[in-house]
Amino acid sequence: MSTTATASTSTIRWWVIGGIGVKVMVALAVWFGMSATVGKVHWYNTGFEVMSDEQVDVRFDLRRDPSRAVECDLHALDDKHARVGTGSVVVAPGEESPSRHIEPLRTVARATTGYVDSCSYVD
Repeated sequence: MSTTATASTSTIRWWVIGGIGVKVMVALAVWFGMSATVGKVHWYNTGFEVMSDEQVDVRFDLRRDPSRAVECDLHALDDKHARVGTGSVVVAPGEESPSRHIEPLRTVARATTGYVDSCSYVD
């Protein structure tokens, strides 16, 4: 009887140690994930509208520190995936984050898509 009780106690002890280990690893993963994204600019392409052969409007949402200006690089591609437009836009500091933006982008030929390629804080 003591062998069964000892085996049961040993098994429970390892389950408790394993459970604590898993919780510690999850907490570390969450901490690393949060620290890697806090204070950074995040953008979400929400669409585009081809206005003409020379312009596409790029729509995007921007999550950032609203007290800082952000510069975003915009690109437009044609039906063969060739770049037909490129530009940048500076979004001034604002009152809120996230914020929604629609920015016109000039093109040299008819675009079939427009998107934000990258965004970063203006120093």
